[in-house]
Amino acid sequence: MSTQNRLPVLVTRGSYIFPTFEQVLEIGREKTTTAVKEAVEKNEGLVLIVSQKKPLDDEPDIKELFNFGVLAKVNVKKEWKDGTLTVNINSLERAELKNFELGEFYSAEYTEKKPNEKNNKENLTKVTKLMKAMITSQDEFPSEMDSILKDWKVEGNASVLVDNAATLMPFMPIDKKQAILEELDPVKRIAIINDFLDEKRQSADIESSISKKIKSRVDEQQREYYLREKLKAIKEELGDLDGEGDDIKKYKKRLEIEPFPENIKKRILQEIERYETMPSASSEANIIRTYIDWMMDTPWWKKTEEKTNLTYARKVLDEHHYGLDKVKERIIEYLAVKQNTNKIKGQIITLVGPPGVGKTSLAKSISEAMGREFVKISLGGIRDEAEIRGHRKTYVGAMPGRIIQGMKKVGVTNPVFLLDEIDKMASDYKGDPASAMLEVLDPEQNSKFSDHYLEEEYDLSNVVFIATANYPDNIPEALYDRMEIIELSSYTEIEKLKIAQEYLVPKVLKEHEVDAKNLVFTSQGLEEIIKFYTREAGVRQLERWIASITRKFIVKLLNKEIEKLEVTPKVVNELLKKRIFEHTEKEKEELQVGVVTGLAYTQFGGDILPIEVTHFPGKGGLILTGKLGDVMKESATIAYDFVKSNYKGFGIPKEVFTENDIHIHVPEGAVPKDGPSAGITIATAIVSALTNKPVPKDIGMTGEITLRGLVFPIGGLREKSISAHRSGLKKILIPWKNQKDIDDIPEEVRNVLAIVPVQKYSEVFEQVFGEKLSDFTKELPIATVESSQKNKNLN
Repeated sequence: MSTQNRLPVLVTRGSYIFPTFEQVLEIGREKTTTAVKEAVEKNEGLVLIVSQKKPLDDEPDIKELFNFGVLAKVNVKKEWKDGTLTVNINSLERAELKNFELGEFYSAEYTEKKPNEKNNKENLTKVTKLMKAMITSQDEFPSEMDSILKDWKVEGNASVLVDNAATLMPFMPIDKKQAILEELDPVKRIAIINDFLDEKRQSADIESSISKKIKSRVDEQQREYYLREKLKAIKEELGDLDGEGDDIKKYKKRLEIEPFPENIKKRILQEIERYETMPSASSEANIIRTYIDWMMDTPWWKKTEEKTNLTYARKVLDEHHYGLDKVKERIIEYLAVKQNTNKIKGQIITLVGPPGVGKTSLAKSISEAMGREFVKISLGGIRDEAEIRGHRKTYVGAMPGRIIQGMKKVGVTNPVFLLDEIDKMASDYKGDPASAMLEVLDPEQNSKFSDHYLEEEYDLSNVVFIATANYPDNIPEALYDRMEIIELSSYTEIEKLKIAQEYLVPKVLKEHEVDAKNLVFTSQGLEEIIKFYTREAGVRQLERWIASITRKFIVKLLNKEIEKLEVTPKVVNELLKKRIFEHTEKEKEELQVGVVTGLAYTQFGGDILPIEVTHFPGKGGLILTGKLGDVMKESATIAYDFVKSNYKGFGIPKEVFTENDIHIHVPEGAVPKDGPSAGITIATAIVSALTNKPVPKDIGMTGEITLRGLVFPIGGLREKSISAHRSGLKKILIPWKNQKDIDDIPEEVRNVLAIVPVQKYSEVFEQVFGEKLSDFTKELPIATVESSQKNKNLN
């Protein structure tokens, strides 16, 4: 081995010239022709030849070149007018390339790599023996090698013999050729060729086997088709039809026996007559047959007998659901009116509430209480009107809409039909499914519901429709007008504890076949899960954690680690690891300037929302941070302008607003926040910051503020009150008009929490700071009178 100076590199597109062989090549790429000319002019024709990894690349990077090639001598036979060259290449020796460089041409340093010539005679014997075997067993091995072997001398070079074979196999892929070039041991080199031919032969065998199987199956299908057609013709002659004819007989027999409506019976008979005249293999025949099946399987008359016992209905509702007294009372009233009048016209119940509060299970309980069948469809994400009305049956893959599909599934005309997530329907260029739903829910129209696929009117007036929604504001107005809304608010922690003890724990233990004596959930353990491992309005995640603890207990039980387990807070922390949630708590300091506790209503229920305000020298700007929505930004601006316009009443120097910037921040900036109910909270925080008056930390507040200082009502008072109680607040200020909602607050919260209604901001100020605003009420009317006087003067 010897290391030479840098030489030009001739890059090929997968052409391999093994050592001791000569070959004529056509060269056209600029870098390659330049490299050849450089080799001839300055390096006595010496050049390094290497292949690129991707033959289709015109300008390969250095990384795309193999680092193993051959040292060769090149001479130009002819230079053509277009700049291409015809060259003769005499390959000399294998070479390993390194330190590539790219200028006008590729160049590299190299080290010659001579084949392993030790034991040449032994190697030659092995190579010759293997080649003779390959000539007889490998069809793809070049037959020319037979004559070459006969003329090869005993003392000949084994490496050159193998390279002969490789040269005669141009169909090998680049990676195999490169492997042969890089392998210095001739015995291993011929083994690479043999393995490649083995793989190719196996692939060809598999391909041949697949082709034979396909041909066999096609022949079998043709044979079966011929025999079936022949059998059909014979049976037609004998008058003994089966298959399609038998199906048609069944259709007609059902029409005679079963009480289909006359218009439906007539339509089905028309379709049967069309079907009989068509070739059975035609696509239209399949469409007609599918249509007949749908028409006959859709329930047109079958009903279930209803239960009329209101005591039983109440028992079912109580067994399945804890609390929800108002909801249960309304459902019992609904059932009572239904039994008394035998009509349900105009009664479309819609259960509205956060996820997991039991809307779907409540609908199932209603169906059980009424003794009716239950069917559910989910409307979340539906954008296509055809999902409700169906497709025309001429379309490929046409089907009825989800309403008719649900009716077929349940098999009766009077089920309890749950329309789940009706607030999540959308519309696009394919139509408005909400408009199609009008015909389903409108009692004036649903007795003649039209599905595009059936093309016949269907009576939905006997169906009890129950819809569910998370947010009533997202329900289309036209649908909302036809609904009777029953709200299911989020559960309190006490209610969740009762639900877990009376419903979830027994249910989970039963599902996992665990004896309640062996696995005991304590009240404290359940409270730990509720407070620190779930943040939800309902109880779905609570049930999952109870199931998780149960599974972990079963593992320990089967491993004989324990026999019984009492689930305490400590056990909960050990099994479920670290706490997931920490509910926002009131500030520990009793008094703090510029920080006020607001009350928020989220999709998980309620929480407290601290609002911070500070000021610093500036130019009178207002800065809002905390990922606030547009409505909350407006609320903050209104609160700021209200305080600014009444600066005298609050005792704030006027120059504070012109010489300072005010920064309002709502912590947890990554969480989106929106809504108008933080108005009085923001105003109080601004007043506290600008007057340096501290705010007691056991007071929370919620309410929208106007520019006149009036406090307007808000929503979610129940959830907000629960969160205030949970967070340790002692008093909350609410809008005067929300007094009607106080009855919805759980008694255990009302007994502890002081709830103070306020009409004007002056009352908020008095409750928070313990002072009356003497000049506050005079400031705004003066501005109003002056404004009115100016208007009179203008007139």
